Amino acid sequence: METEKISKLLVKFCVPALASSLVTCMYNIVDQLFIGNLLGVAGNAATNVVFPVMTLITALSLMCGVGPANSMNIKRGNGEIKEAAACVGGGFGLMVICGLICMIPMLLFTETLLSAFGCTDTVMPYAESYARIISLSFVFSMIGASGPFIIRADGSPNFSLAVVAAGAVSNIILDALFIYGLGWGIEGAAWATLIAQSVSTGMVIWYMMRRFSAVKLRPSDFMPDAGLYLLLAGIGAGPAFNFGTQAIVQVFLNNALRIYGAGSVYGSDVCLAVAGVANKVNTLANALIVGMTNGLQPIASFNFGRGNYERVAEAAKKVVTVVLITGLAVFICYQLFPVQITGLFGDGNEDYYEFAERFFRIFFLLIPLYGLQTSVAGFFSAQGKVSKAIAISLVRQVIFFPLMLILLPEIMGLDGVLWAGPVADLAMAVTAGLLFVREIRKLEEKSL
Repeated sequence: METEKISKLLVKFCVPALASSLVTCMYNIVDQLFIGNLLGVAGNAATNVVFPVMTLITALSLMCGVGPANSMNIKRGNGEIKEAAACVGGGFGLMVICGLICMIPMLLFTETLLSAFGCTDTVMPYAESYARIISLSFVFSMIGASGPFIIRADGSPNFSLAVVAAGAVSNIILDALFIYGLGWGIEGAAWATLIAQSVSTGMVIWYMMRRFSAVKLRPSDFMPDAGLYLLLAGIGAGPAFNFGTQAIVQVFLNNALRIYGAGSVYGSDVCLAVAGVANKVNTLANALIVGMTNGLQPIASFNFGRGNYERVAEAAKKVVTVVLITGLAVFICYQLFPVQITGLFGDGNEDYYEFAERFFRIFFLLIPLYGLQTSVAGFFSAQGKVSKAIAISLVRQVIFFPLMLILLPEIMGLDGVLWAGPVADLAMAVTAGLLFVREIRKLEEKSL
């Protein structure tokens, strides 16, 4: 961590983290492919209205993974081995608690929550059955998604990838078996996810019990500790806030599409279905960014703890550069092939494909800059500077996007809903860019 060339370290950690992130996103992509091709517009709309809670699960998974992993590395960098071990045990307890917090309300208030997420009467029967079953997987989802962060921080990026890959492969096989082989439809996709996530969870628990090497884990490290939970959650709050506010954004977006779509030639269900496909496709682009950011974090946090500020700055600059290049490649795909991308997720009428073209080309217009939100926030989180990580997400998700969803549709109708995306992206990119440049200069000055 202290002496290896930064580019080699980034390859060592970013490649498995990137692969892990891509494989994780396949849960959503595969379910959408199977359901969309089976049920068409109704199926795509159903998974879309459940998507905000899945985004919330992702947010909390990042908090439960990034917080303990970064804390463990910083403690190790400072030579505090006993405290580092407590961070691992506390992280596991936090995963279980967060999973239960998400599961219980979704089971008890399914229809009420789905209505709040923008579900229409036509889509409700499909969405409700899917949501009730998949909520049972939330504790497993939390451990299966958060555990690999801690395993990667332990120096086993390949096993971290194996955890995620085992779940994803299981999900694909079970999707095909349950949906087509047994004819369970959309409910089969939910059961497949639940079982696949339990596979990943089993692997995480086995690794912690048998293979953890950076610190020695004892049963006492896993005892409940509310103070430690709050500390770890605070350190992981930056990336969690990023994704958590995305869930809020999706709720606002779904309701705006339902309202303004109803008054358009497309109708509410078509607009929701297209947004569902677009959101799931964009998880693939986001996975590229998240993977590279996750690979950066153990390098940045350990070297920050050691006071190697120049190495922290160098690693961050390399990752942000790659993120911007990746965003440009995604932009080109979205602009050139929106109809073809949408067509992979089931058939639709002429209006469906026409709106898909408008959605991809307008809403994702500034997608090359979107990656700054995750990568720069991750850079700050690795240093324990949570407030700056939160500020970046705050600008886009809490201030500009909801505000634009209120103002622009009043002037432009349904198109105003789409233009809210690039306006918010621009505001976020300016904020993230300024904070990043300023922080890099500070680190370089400290290293002199």
